[in-house]
Amino acid sequence: MDAEEGREKKRINFADDPSNRAMVQTDLHLLPLDILHEILSRLPITSLIHFKTTSHAGCNLIADPRLPPMFRNRVSNSDPCLILFNYNYPISWALQLYFVDREGCGRGVRKIDPPQHSKVNNLVGSCNGLLCISFPIIGGSSLSHSLLIYNPFVGEAVRVPIANRFRNQREVYGFGFHPRTGEFKVVRIVHYEKIMTVVDPERDVEEVNEGFATVNESMVQVFTIGTTEWRKTRAPPPPPQFAVGLRKPEALVEGSLHWMIPVGTISSIISFDLADEVFEEIPHPPCQRLVSRGYSLSVLNGCLSAAGLVDTVPFDIWVMKQYHVKESWVKQFSFDPYFGCEWLTNASGLLRTFPKVICALKNGEILLLYNIGSLVSYDPVENRFKNLQIGGLSHPFHVLPFLPSLFSAQATMNL
Repeated sequence: MDAEEGREKKRINFADDPSNRAMVQTDLHLLPLDILHEILSRLPITSLIHFKTTSHAGCNLIADPRLPPMFRNRVSNSDPCLILFNYNYPISWALQLYFVDREGCGRGVRKIDPPQHSKVNNLVGSCNGLLCISFPIIGGSSLSHSLLIYNPFVGEAVRVPIANRFRNQREVYGFGFHPRTGEFKVVRIVHYEKIMTVVDPERDVEEVNEGFATVNESMVQVFTIGTTEWRKTRAPPPPPQFAVGLRKPEALVEGSLHWMIPVGTISSIISFDLADEVFEEIPHPPCQRLVSRGYSLSVLNGCLSAAGLVDTVPFDIWVMKQYHVKESWVKQFSFDPYFGCEWLTNASGLLRTFPKVICALKNGEILLLYNIGSLVSYDPVENRFKNLQIGGLSHPFHVLPFLPSLFSAQATMNL
């Protein structure tokens, strides 16, 4: 083997990914390691994984512990990527997970294979490059779930212990991270029936055969990642409204999970602080039309945001500039959500469906989801909408903003 042939074998070739072709002409193995890390930290996560799986040298470089924090710093200052998920009904009720870079819109998606070839039935949440996914466990008269904390790009998963099961239970999970404690936690809110022995008050001894009564109970349990078991919180359980239309939290802000729930004739915001493990009511926006008709929650530039749930024009987006301060709510955006959206029409006319706010982009635009399958960016300066075509999906889908990570699930929890 001559010198040129030997050099060719050492050359790292990952030209299969178009974003890397410009680098193929460079002898990467001759570059200083810090320069290599700087180059790699600027590549999309999909290119890095392709490099890792097709090159032994790439695998060693990406395994270097100095690269993940560099990559994290870069993506934290970039637009979030997206996790798309849907149910492939009627073929299967299993949840299908997909990933797309923001700049990848229009070029198709990458399917995420769940760990251990399990059938995912719910995406609980996303935080710091990790997904919390659930799998059903069916038995008796109740339904419970097995949970995994999973980095879809590194492949490592951490299994959460199965929680206790109760009679006729209904449960909802939340997943998040609190910056003050540095802990990842899974929260479980469960409503169930409890059998109580009916006792004759005139007797001194309780007799089991006297009769029984069924009462409704609520409980909040927390599992801290890195520990071995669930524990019951000392704080009071959530308000009774949680038992109606039980659903997962919509926003993680300042280390707290947030829900919108109806309380009488208005819609209130309830939070669960992952550090203090208590429920609180968060002041809602000072907008009667919004509060009386309901709204959805999201996160815009790190702030709690609320937007309408019904077909109304204009479509208002409120932002809480200072967390937990009622007076800091401002109506930051107000626009006609159907102006210039010709793709939202069919043979019967305009499909007047409210959009769901996904996230804010670095260029000031807002990412919206219409019809559970039409991803749109809105430019508030030009009052202009752009349909972001997502190829490769034949079913309606939901969207979750996602910041990818090179840290394994276990390493992320130890940061």
